Amino acid sequence: MISPNLALMFLAQMMFLPTDLPETKSPNQGITSPKSIPYSAIGRMASRRFQNQANSLPSPSPSPQIRVCIINATSVAKISLSVSGTNEPPAYPDFPQGTWTGNAPLGTNSFHYLVRTDSGIPVADRVITFKQQSSQLLLITGDLSTTGPSDKPPAVVFNPTPNQLSWPPNIQFHTFESSNGAVDPSHYRIFNGMPSKILTLRSKSNGKFPSRQIALLAPGDSVLFVHQPSDVEWEAEIESVNYPLSIRQTGTPQNCIIPFFLREGRPDFIRVFESP
Repeated sequence: MISPNLALMFLAQMMFLPTDLPETKSPNQGITSPKSIPYSAIGRMASRRFQNQANSLPSPSPSPQIRVCIINATSVAKISLSVSGTNEPPAYPDFPQGTWTGNAPLGTNSFHYLVRTDSGIPVADRVITFKQQSSQLLLITGDLSTTGPSDKPPAVVFNPTPNQLSWPPNIQFHTFESSNGAVDPSHYRIFNGMPSKILTLRSKSNGKFPSRQIALLAPGDSVLFVHQPSDVEWEAEIESVNYPLSIRQTGTPQNCIIPFFLREGRPDFIRVFESP
């Protein structure tokens, strides 16, 4: 026989038992908890915790991702080009005029360019540091002459003073950041790399509009045209001789640089389209 005190203690324990315990089912049915948190919510909570931790850490510096297209627009038949000074063999031992390199991604943004003649004689060097995470054009011009300043192509008229009769070989390095991928593509840059020659650029006449002058470029000068159509028809006048200059594009429009130089003493030019 259960004593009255023991019965009261048992009744009191029953009153304080929790009423929301999980329902126990057979092994085939598993166990269901009425207060379980969905897996997706756990993922969101963990993501928020990770994001809060990430926000408290300093952002790592981006590694350089540089693309450099090198264009040989010199007025000599060919050069040799190093990109790491004199300690390594030339990267481009046979670099003819009127040609250019690809623009594969590079892991550094600083280069020591050294130009040699095709016989290996050093003539000019330059250390260039480019903007990180960018695509660049490096245009090389000059004719290796020593009759005037080396920082720009020989001018049309140059009268050296008696103490300026000896100059380093004439070579220039010009850098332009690629603007491909801009909202307004089809930017066209005309560059006069010809020594001692003026370049006059004109639009071609058509049934509605006569020809008109749109640029006058001394040696070393350039002009950039923006918001252009994919196809244009121009004329370049050099020493009273007209040279047709056209740009025709199919597919996605691209920017283009057109340097003029001398090939065997005669004007010539190339079209280099910027890769995205």
